[in-house]
Amino acid sequence: MRFLFATMDGAGSLEPILGLIEALVGSGHGVHVVAHDVQRSRIEAAAARFIRFETAPQWDQGVPGWLSQFGDPGALMAAFGRKSAEDLMGAAQRLAPDAALVDCMMPDALRAAKSQGLKTVALVHAPYSFWSVFLGGVFKEPIDEADLALGLTYRAFDVGADFPANLRFVGPARPTHGAATWRRRTPGKPLVLASLSSAIQGPPALQIDLLQRICGALGDSDVEAVVTTGRGIDPTNIMVGSNTLIERRIPHEAVLAQADLFVTHAGHGSVMAALRYGVPMLCLPPGADQPLNAAKVAELGLGGVLPTTASVEEIRVGMARLLADASLKARSEKFAAAVSREPGIERAVELIEAL
Repeated sequence: MRFLFATMDGAGSLEPILGLIEALVGSGHGVHVVAHDVQRSRIEAAAARFIRFETAPQWDQGVPGWLSQFGDPGALMAAFGRKSAEDLMGAAQRLAPDAALVDCMMPDALRAAKSQGLKTVALVHAPYSFWSVFLGGVFKEPIDEADLALGLTYRAFDVGADFPANLRFVGPARPTHGAATWRRRTPGKPLVLASLSSAIQGPPALQIDLLQRICGALGDSDVEAVVTTGRGIDPTNIMVGSNTLIERRIPHEAVLAQADLFVTHAGHGSVMAALRYGVPMLCLPPGADQPLNAAKVAELGLGGVLPTTASVEEIRVGMARLLADASLKARSEKFAAAVSREPGIERAVELIEAL
């Protein structure tokens, strides 16, 4: 079969989509992906055919101040919605795919594919309640009207949500390409991983300032610390203690398999990775779906939440409290064991093929 994806540079939103692409390619299907230029290398590494946006605006969220170059953000997203739908339908006319699989952050593209009679799959890579309640009809309706909506998250995480009949949960897929092992330096101490997204979340100065306060708290603590800055922040611009390893990117799975705590901005992909490995979280959410994710972490008893304005001392105390909470660790491990039994990416392939 031939499948046509559409996605955009939305920081961690690419990870679960790449996991699905890899699974479909591995099952012998042809996969083409309409996306931003900055995503090309990772898409091609997953053995899919890359198709660049020709008329939709190009951007790179790893570039500090990337949004300011476009002026009005609302006008940018409106233009991107229209033009990305045109680019998707142009590719569909050339390729005649069996189905269009569209990032749920692209409602115009989902609507366009549906209106042209294509089988549509909405790729839902955050809690459904975020799209349905917090953002409302502009995102909810295209998801609900798709032939299939894939929940690339854990159903148990979206507590209290009212799900549509077409939504099937398959878990937070992750790409295997680029996975690596990682070795601890001081295994006798608690291990803390800290990360504030792979991209720039809001004004760069604010993200750097928060990351610096986190690193200050880590440096004041008797722990082994690993910090990743993402593609938008140079690690040399952050001061760290002798107990801290800081890099742009280290595969989080390699660290989380051994970690005792994850300090995070509570992006969906980051939270899902911590849940998978049973690692408690300290969440400092700046915006988008992150406050909702952080609230759900707290509601499930799997971590704590601090404001992004928290001081070095408040962050240090918060980390110490969570590291000392044996019951928190037990709950996190119990949740990880429960979700490990949920359907995985193989089920997603079956559902897509069944269309």
